[in-house]
Amino acid sequence: MIVKTTKDWPTQESDIIVDRYVNQPRPIRVAVLGAGISGIAFAYKARGLETVSFTIFEKNHDVGGTWLESRYPGVSCDVPAHCYTYTWAGNPDWTRVYASGQEINEYYRSLAREYGVYENTKFRHKIVGAEWSADEAAWRLSVEDLATGDKHVHVAEIFINSGGVLNNWAWPNIPGLHDFQGSLVHTARWDETLDLTGKRIAVIGSGASALQVVPTLQSSVSSLVSFHRSPAWVAAEFAGQFASKGRDTEYTEEERRRFRDDPEYHARYRREVEHGMNARFPSFFRLSDAQTIGVQNVTKSMRARLGNDPVLCEKLIPKFPLGCRRVTPGHGYLEALTKSNVTVETAPIARVTGHGIETVDGTMYEVDAIITATGYVTDFVPRFPIIGLGGVNLQDVWRDQGARAYMSVAAPSMPNYFMTTGPNSPISNGSLIPAIERQIDFALAFIRKIQVQDLQHVVVTDEATDDFNTWKDEFMKGMTWSGSCNSWYKNGTTDGTIIGPWPGSVNHFLQSLKEPRFEDFSYKYNSRNRFRFLGNGLAENEIKGWPLGEYIK
Repeated sequence: MIVKTTKDWPTQESDIIVDRYVNQPRPIRVAVLGAGISGIAFAYKARGLETVSFTIFEKNHDVGGTWLESRYPGVSCDVPAHCYTYTWAGNPDWTRVYASGQEINEYYRSLAREYGVYENTKFRHKIVGAEWSADEAAWRLSVEDLATGDKHVHVAEIFINSGGVLNNWAWPNIPGLHDFQGSLVHTARWDETLDLTGKRIAVIGSGASALQVVPTLQSSVSSLVSFHRSPAWVAAEFAGQFASKGRDTEYTEEERRRFRDDPEYHARYRREVEHGMNARFPSFFRLSDAQTIGVQNVTKSMRARLGNDPVLCEKLIPKFPLGCRRVTPGHGYLEALTKSNVTVETAPIARVTGHGIETVDGTMYEVDAIITATGYVTDFVPRFPIIGLGGVNLQDVWRDQGARAYMSVAAPSMPNYFMTTGPNSPISNGSLIPAIERQIDFALAFIRKIQVQDLQHVVVTDEATDDFNTWKDEFMKGMTWSGSCNSWYKNGTTDGTIIGPWPGSVNHFLQSLKEPRFEDFSYKYNSRNRFRFLGNGLAENEIKGWPLGEYIK
């Protein structure tokens, strides 16, 4: 028998008895900020949810996020390409062990086309404000059309912030920087028409982009001055056992064909590379043997690559623990710093003039171009007001008190609000993409709960957030990230609270978020009775005429 409505059975009229089968999902609208790796993954995973519509807002003209924006010379991923794919979408056709930025971007663009991202994304649209409306039980997002300057309001029950932490670049705060009369460029906004051949150039910074730009440009410029505020551990390639020729290792056509023709072999290879990436984690424990051995090995390697030059070794080999700042493979970087046309300068910059850079000791470097490889604003403070319950503005709270999230995915007073790569995500703990997938799964679990249990909103409690951060801060005392170094992990401080990495390994993170702790959240229902979701006393199979005994195994 198919029961179509409550008219087929007698009941009293009541505001808590509704004509829905138990766990019937209600329509939900989701707004997603960003069409990068996280946004594309959400589009894929959302296909498994009933009656969910979503809109992605992307400030750029295309998908890809950081990999669309990063176009500086030599840009590539220092993580093996086979670790930089979704777990469900291995790519047998990577041409190199460490793929170029262009190849990575094309991989994600192809998946975006397959997953319907383009059809569900508003490109050149930027979210400039978000406010929770109690009356509508939804987020009201102020969205700016960057092509016209017009603004409109978009309403959605769920807001997922997938903007990431590596998308808000900024010029360094150096007096006179914009008085410079030569070419001034940031690695995050590279001018592809810029020709530096035979020029005198300065590179400010010693992070990942500097380590790629310097060796790429060194041989073609007249002179290069590399300005270092602090040293960095420059190690061998991540999972380098899979790259016999280092950063330049390419996959042969025969290898790629085997990946394509033998999916199980390809999957086994990917698992081995993932193991290699994640096996580095024990070295992040400050007192571990792995840390001691790692320091010895990387120090020895850096000395050799610097030609055992005592001046360069003193300037460039850190005194702080391995991993205090991000350990970065630098193919050809240290070798480039030993060349005769390169000067390594560690004195702080005093100012920039119209023609060059002056350090605090009075040394003047006249240059034709300045490249700032100084990264991004990484304080996790939202770039626009996000106003939740009781008028609490997350932007103000995190700006004043520092970023404090619940397990990287949620924030107090922010109902139906979830994040990917939020504070204390495993951004330096091992393989990142599976962690992003787990964060999306976490959000989807709550979306499903809101849909089927007649919930108006869910919000993580202050108590749970405080408890997590108390545990996290105590745990971090034993990690190398708490060492005495200036790091974006600590919001650019030497001894601040660690807001960058997760307090544990990637596998630890995956297990920690595998089953959401629903008890850490408070709930508001759409009616006076939390059991209204039980509906009309029937199940979906009874309403839809499906077999009624399928629970028998």
